This record gives sequence, structure tokens and C-alpha cells, in this order.
Amino acid sequence: MATIKPKPMHHQLADTLRQAIRRGRWAPGSQIPTEPVLSQQYGVSRATVRLAVQTLRAEGLLDVVQGRGSFVRAARDEAPRTTIQRAVTRTSASYGTSADEWTDVETPSVSHVGIDHTAAARLAIPEGESAFLIERLLAHPSGARIRHTILLPMEAITGTPLASPATDVTAAFAFLHLAHRHGHLEWAETVSARMPSPDERAALQIQNADATPLLISHRITRTQATGRPLMLETTTTPATSVDFAFTTRPTRPAPRTPV
Repeated sequence: MATIKPKPMHHQLADTLRQAIRRGRWAPGSQIPTEPVLSQQYGVSRATVRLAVQTLRAEGLLDVVQGRGSFVRAARDEAPRTTIQRAVTRTSASYGTSADEWTDVETPSVSHVGIDHTAAARLAIPEGESAFLIERLLAHPSGARIRHTILLPMEAITGTPLASPATDVTAAFAFLHLAHRHGHLEWAETVSARMPSPDERAALQIQNADATPLLISHRITRTQATGRPLMLETTTTPATSVDFAFTTRPTRPAPRTPV
């Protein structure tokens, strides 16, 4: 027979406090009792109270104000979300992405850089290789913001207009010239999350920075023929305001290797 383990004490306390909040014991915007008071009231340690409060904070039920205490989060209207379609469209003469709907918040920048360790691993090229980095801060009509960067290794763009990029270079423009030089393209993408840095909080206008993670998409453009990586795009956005949408088509499974 399986052994049923009891919940950790801080989870039990979090359940109790959650029910109290939902039943209106503390009104939205009001302060809940301090750690010492809750510790005495429920007969648990202050460390247990602290963990329970952290749990409810992560769930969005509490706001913690440094030096003041914990407050029941006031009900807010759900902020409108913006969907970024990650599909790449193609016509006979051009490519397109959903970034075409976004506008620059500030003047884009172009810099000549050496590729760092992380990007080099993604692009399967040596660290320190020469590349152009194009950085843009973009806004959607809905008010959502994203930080978008394009990393173009010199070895992939030599002999194309991308070797002397202007600040208005877009991903779709880069796709077109990479395809002219290297043939048919394909894309591989990974999405991860992390908490924002202070600079990212300011640029992306994140209000509740302590409870708002970032979504980060890394999309690699590569050749269909050999899978050689040609370009790395990074899109960074608050997870609370933007959704990434993907269109997937079935592919033939790889042939099995005989045993």
C-alpha cells in the first residue's frame, strides 16, 4: 500500500490563508497580519509563515511591500494579451513575420560584435566569431512591448547586403537575402523563461517586476539542405502580456536504425 505523506506545514498554512482571503476575511488592498502575529495565531514558526506568504505571492494573491508588509492584491481587470504568430510566411518575392505589425519605440542600433559563448553554441560556430547585432525595442498597437535582436555571423552574410546592415534591417529582409545565398530555409525555435533585469523592467514597462517573468524565444534560421545555422533571433517579452503562437505541420518520421 502506498504511503500518503502529509503536506509540508507551509503548504497547509498557505491553504488556510488562501481560503481566508477568498472568503473575504481580509479585503482587497488590506494588509494581512504580520509574521509574528500569524506565527502565534497558527502555532507555527516564522519561517513557515514566510514560506506560506511566498507561495501566495507567487500565485498572485498577495503583494509584498518592502518594509510595510503583505497586502491582499486588489482585483484587476485582465490585461489584454497580444499574440505573436511565430510562423514565417513566404511569397515568390518576399518573406513575412508577425513583427511587421510592430513599430520601433526608439532608434534601432547596429553593432559589430564577437559572438559570445551562448550564441556560439546555438549557431554551432566558434566563440568570438565576428557578427552584426541589430537590436530593436518594438511596440504593438495594444501597448505590448518586445525586445528583438538579430545576430548575423559574418561567415553567413558575406557577399550579401546584410554584410553592411542598416538599422532598418528586419528578420524578413534577412531571410530573403540568406535564401538568395544559401537556398531554402527552415527555422528551429526554443522558448524559455526567467525574471527580468532592472533594464528590461524599464524598457518593457513591467509594473509588477517581482511577479512577472519574461518569455524568451530563440529562433535559429538554417538551411534546409544541411541544417547549417545562419542567423539567431531573440525575442524577449513580459509573459503577462504576450503569447507565442506556433503552427505545426506533421513531418515524416526519421527512418529507424536497424538494431
